[in-house]
Amino acid sequence: MRTPLRNPAVRRALTPALTTLTALTALTGCGLTGPTTYDRDETAIEADSGEKFTLSVPSDASLGERWYVAEPKPAAGVLRATGGDQENSGSEADGAGGGTQLFHFKAVGRGSTTIRLIHCPALACVDKGDSATASPPPPAGSGAAPTSSRPTYHTYTVTVK
Repeated sequence: MRTPLRNPAVRRALTPALTTLTALTALTGCGLTGPTTYDRDETAIEADSGEKFTLSVPSDASLGERWYVAEPKPAAGVLRATGGDQENSGSEADGAGGGTQLFHFKAVGRGSTTIRLIHCPALACVDKGDSATASPPPPAGSGAAPTSSRPTYHTYTVTVK
């Protein structure tokens, strides 16, 4: 049962508040909350065309480790890289121990593609600016690099609807 508001002053005060609440509720379902973030173990990603999302991987800049988008790059007709960030934990200083590296993408067209990230411990990769490749193996007889200091690849499969 609907109860009319008889007091015009109350009605005038509530109308803008209810209109704002209704608009915010509608916008919340339209992506107002921001892009979706996927952790390292979430490798199957589905996105709508135009949707933005972020890949989040653990990274310790103080140890010289870094992540890069590796070759082959994602299909340009499906995804576009839109930047990246480094979030350090515990301190705002550059090189603080621990943290997270973020890669931002936008789905631009229907299809499927992969994103390959290469994790590079200190001195394990050749930096190419926005990408990297694994460093050449050590010379014969010098002993193999420990497993913990070798680069590793991590692959995400992205489907854009």
